[in-house]
Formats: sequence, C-alpha cells, structure tokens
Amino acid sequence: MKKVIFLFPSIHYVLKAEKHLKKEGFEPEIIPVPKELSSDCGMALAFEEEKAQRALLTLPEGLKPEKVFRRTGQGYEELPW
Repeated sequence: MKKVIFLFPSIHYVLKAEKHLKKEGFEPEIIPVPKELSSDCGMALAFEEEKAQRALLTLPEGLKPEKVFRRTGQGYEELPW
C-alpha cells in the first residue's frame, strides 16, 4: 500500500496537525522524514494514499503541510496538492 507523506516546517506543526487530525477521526503516523526528501532531522506525517487527500482538506490553512510526497517504487514524487 502506498504512503503519502506530509512535510511541515517544524515538529511543532507536525504535532499540532496530528492532534487536529486525530480529533477529526484520522490516524496519522508520525515518521522520521525520509533522507531522500530532506537532510534535516525531522518528523513528518504519513497516511495511506486513500485517506491522504481527505486529511489534507481537513487541515486548516495555518496547518497545511509545506510539501506532500507519494512513495513510489523508485523513491518519492511530489504531489501538487
């Protein structure tokens, strides 16, 4: 199953977004940011692909991720969400 990864500017935003999404019934997974996406040590939220777009639409404007990626067989592709 493909995963979609939301990248945020800091762990503070990751935790706020996770809290908001859990209140809305989602179960985001907090993961380390894959090294292919950033050299920074940080965390991201991961979702099953089927739930990712709905989760993104649930987030208020101030908690939207900076970038969204889908895991592919060869690595990651950025999504234009």
